[in-house]
Amino acid sequence: MNAKSKDDALEVEGLRVEDRSGRAVLHDISFSQSRGDRLGVVGESGAGKTTLALSLLGHFRPGLRHVAGSIRVVGREVLASSSRGLRDYRRTVVSYLGQDPAAALTPSLRVGDQVAELMLGKYDAESVRARLEAVGLPGAAHFAQRYPHEVSGGQLQRVAIARALAPNPAVLVLDEPTASMDIVTRRSITREIERQADILGITLVLISHDLKTVAQATNRILVLRNGRIVEQGDIAETLSRPSHPYTSELVTAFDHARRVTGETSRPSNGTPALAIRGLTAGYGRRGRATRVVDGVDIDVHHGECVALIGTSGAGKTTIANCLLGLHEPDSGSVAVEGVNLAAHVRDRPIHVRRSIQFVPQDPQGSLNPRRRVGDTLCHALRSMRGLNRSEANVEAQALIGRVRLSQSLLSRFPRELSGGERQRVAIARALAAEPRVLVCDEVTSALDVGAESSVLDLIDELRRERGMAVLLIAHDLRVVRRIADRAVVLHDGGICDHGTVSKVFDAPEHEFTRSILKADLPVSEILCGRLKTGA
Repeated sequence: MNAKSKDDALEVEGLRVEDRSGRAVLHDISFSQSRGDRLGVVGESGAGKTTLALSLLGHFRPGLRHVAGSIRVVGREVLASSSRGLRDYRRTVVSYLGQDPAAALTPSLRVGDQVAELMLGKYDAESVRARLEAVGLPGAAHFAQRYPHEVSGGQLQRVAIARALAPNPAVLVLDEPTASMDIVTRRSITREIERQADILGITLVLISHDLKTVAQATNRILVLRNGRIVEQGDIAETLSRPSHPYTSELVTAFDHARRVTGETSRPSNGTPALAIRGLTAGYGRRGRATRVVDGVDIDVHHGECVALIGTSGAGKTTIANCLLGLHEPDSGSVAVEGVNLAAHVRDRPIHVRRSIQFVPQDPQGSLNPRRRVGDTLCHALRSMRGLNRSEANVEAQALIGRVRLSQSLLSRFPRELSGGERQRVAIARALAAEPRVLVCDEVTSALDVGAESSVLDLIDELRRERGMAVLLIAHDLRVVRRIADRAVVLHDGGICDHGTVSKVFDAPEHEFTRSILKADLPVSEILCGRLKTGA
């Protein structure tokens, strides 16, 4: 552990957390942070990152218990506090934002009110506007009046960050704060988090599987594996000269993405598995209507993976909702294997619903918190394929294995899973329908590089063996480079660039495409810049 100092805002010493079986989820965790320090915590899914984050709030998920060790935050013994003391501590000293931004927000409360309710002391519309603008959101009154379901996933995440910053906490704990953001917005928000931490003197703990975000936003790093700290220290020095093999693997994985398959050239004269023609869609009514997607044409052939790229609010999720019948377009059509789909899901028969399935970027919000994983899969199998209870149980076991998860997870609730595990359960549920088209919205956003590799291998296997077409909505260009055959870039509601991945990335035609490629710096270049500037 680092030498203690009177300036330490956060001290963790000998922390041990166990599950019901006595297995250590966190083992002898010790570190300290001075006021204003920015610590990045990285590690694979299940390494204990979120357990550590929640322990800083004095909270442990069901099934886990604190066995040993202490946590001291700005003079408070967190784990020895009373219930009343913890409530005051969480209100005034520490702020936390988890992996699921939707869970941090009240669906019936307007965006501006979400931020205002956590601001201590007096506030007005101007102070709320400033908070929203500080994280890159529109300060206009009409945006503050929207409800959470009326903003994009990336905007939702930024609202949640603004809310977490509202009480000016001494310690800010962020768990995957930029997971649902495009690369340009991610860079902007990362800089803004860093700037706000400096201005307010906040001690930051940033949990992330994204090494690029950690390299940009923090000055220290802690690497977790199997519940233990395997390495910690200065961010630039540690990642430039890692001493542990696992840290070296992380740096290599982020700078050298292995391609799953070579790019393929799909025939353009056959009937595509998915055909989108002239799709135009928006939100609002009468004079307040906003057009988000304007005249989009996309084909995805059997066995092909097409990546849909664009900044937050570009219309990617709106297109996905139109495909699924959750948002009625103003004009245009969607066809699967030559058959036009009804605009609304309620007008689609069950065999049509089976043909196109969805994996959301928010797996926790899409899984019933009161239903065990096995029951969730069985429900999908029985409703979509008409299996009886016994058949569904057998198939559920096969599905959970297919997405590289242990069958023991079938008896767990979503809250007992890591973010990466929940994402793979969501994939298994989509596969239960045996779809011809799979729409993946940031399917790897919650996964570490190891789990990401497994999921991408799985998707590649499915599209090759079953001829399944995949429309991949992605912010992470590493994922696009690794698995997609073609890329479609959205900007201002339309397509600005399209073609094979190598064509779009190596010879982009539009300035917007060039801007997102320029923002996609490898970890080595980020570290080089920090070493030069001494940041």
